[in-house]
Amino acid sequence: MILLESGGFDVEVPAQSLYRGEIDGDPYYRLDACRWRLFGGSSNRWGGWCRPLESADFARRDWLPNSGWPISAETLRPFERDAAQLFELPNDRFDLGSWQHRLPAGLPFEGTSFQNTLFQHSPETNFGETYRERLLGAQNVTTLLYANLTQMLLAAGSQRVDRLEVATLSGRRFTIRPKATVLAAGGIENARLLLTSRRDRPAGLGNEFDRVGRYFMEHLHVPVGHLVTASGNNHFYRKAIFGDVRLRGVLTPTAAAQERHRLLATSIAIENGRYSLGTPFVGWPPAITFGPVRTYRKLRATRYKELAEFIKQSAQWAHSLPMKFRTWGQARAAHAKARELGHAGRAYSLYFRAEQAPHADNRIRLSERTDALGVPQSRLEWRVRSMDAASITAWFEVLRRDVQERSLGVVIGPLENWAHEATGGPHHMGTTRMSVNPREGVVDPDCRVHSVDNLYVAGSSVFVTSGYANPTFALVTLALRLADHLRGRLG
Repeated sequence: MILLESGGFDVEVPAQSLYRGEIDGDPYYRLDACRWRLFGGSSNRWGGWCRPLESADFARRDWLPNSGWPISAETLRPFERDAAQLFELPNDRFDLGSWQHRLPAGLPFEGTSFQNTLFQHSPETNFGETYRERLLGAQNVTTLLYANLTQMLLAAGSQRVDRLEVATLSGRRFTIRPKATVLAAGGIENARLLLTSRRDRPAGLGNEFDRVGRYFMEHLHVPVGHLVTASGNNHFYRKAIFGDVRLRGVLTPTAAAQERHRLLATSIAIENGRYSLGTPFVGWPPAITFGPVRTYRKLRATRYKELAEFIKQSAQWAHSLPMKFRTWGQARAAHAKARELGHAGRAYSLYFRAEQAPHADNRIRLSERTDALGVPQSRLEWRVRSMDAASITAWFEVLRRDVQERSLGVVIGPLENWAHEATGGPHHMGTTRMSVNPREGVVDPDCRVHSVDNLYVAGSSVFVTSGYANPTFALVTLALRLADHLRGRLG
């Protein structure tokens, strides 16, 4: 097996610049600042949130166009244990009952439209560091660094990839003749590579029905309002660490409530009242982040983890300082409003991480600009649609009613112009979606491109819908399932 890695063992501006692209639509991160082009990819910078997709996420929802996976959640269950080990989790249990005896109680939402839900947190496992020796020492794997796939070519008169054209930024070019090819380059780059492979099929590989690049999805991250509780206790909703276990509680709508209200999935984190999104380094120009990132990574690998955390928090503050001033004012206003309503408790921020509906016009195209290797850059066309915003607003009102009816406190808001604060994970999903019918997607249930016999896609680009959970755990279970399939097919 040959593994092509576009970067090296560390972040470098020339390699990272190959991610540059255009954005049309709502404000979004720079494309060269939300994925990382080095050994281990974006596992070099992630937050560790782990949870599988819910069973309801795979079902067809009659109120949600383009929903319904051709596989079920049960299809991925056998691979969750191995995924948990790769993420250095203690086990693959995500149900509240398995951990309830070790956690403080959450707010009593039983019998309402909401439930308390748990995420496990990986210790932000860096696959490039944790598994480097194992991978580089494998007798059946040849790893090529600084090797960029530029185009896939079919054998004459066939539906098989016969040649992979590879180039380096130093000017070398060579060809690989694969038995099978797996694209695992991320939700934007997977689509880009299919679209740029136009020699044999002018629209790109797998794009006979104009599906490649469409249905790009994000998780919409946004603070919407405040919850003022009489108890002032939200310990269940903070990260709990004991031994090798890291847990975080959130609120999520029940499957029955989602069906009843005909709304998209979401999670709601109960944060400090002055909480503001501030993922360090994401969205900054890569050239100015590499120094702090290198220092942070080196310290995390030593006994100076507290200093590493200080650097991370300092970067987070610098990134979000203007928003923090704004959220302080919002928290004070929420306290004042709560007192008017007879509630003098503590205000917490309600931070939504919400599903986005799969919309065909949210998509990846090719730009007329090219990168340093002559490959067309990506062009992201992305907008928050009315259904996405309306679902968040509706859940906020349902939560308000449930909190009031249970006398749990008072929900204040929504914040003025909250929708303009919405941003992505950044979680790139859906551009090579899975389907039974090639007219509706790009890959089949085995993640093989419908119209190419030996070309497969791994990653969250195959997602049909996103649910509320961060995509990382689910995409790894899908990758493990694909590896199992290829082992059986190729030997």
